[in-house]
Amino acid sequence: VASIGGTFARRVRETATRRGVRPGALAASAVLRFRSNARAPEFEALQQAVAGDDLPLLRGLAFIVEPTLGEGVDRA
Repeated sequence: VASIGGTFARRVRETATRRGVRPGALAASAVLRFRSNARAPEFEALQQAVAGDDLPLLRGLAFIVEPTLGEGVDRA
């Protein structure tokens, strides 16, 4: 998350603080949830999001974590 920086990292920190977890734990939880719940269309969207990106790992992390930052319910 820190490697991505900017607004994304700030939003992760703020969301993590509201939920009482560390930013890394929030990101890890999002990745685990994605891995457990994503279906073929979500995996295809992830593949498209990272295709051709200079930093596909970071782009993929942002793709997976971003939806958790917009959740109305604060839960990890």
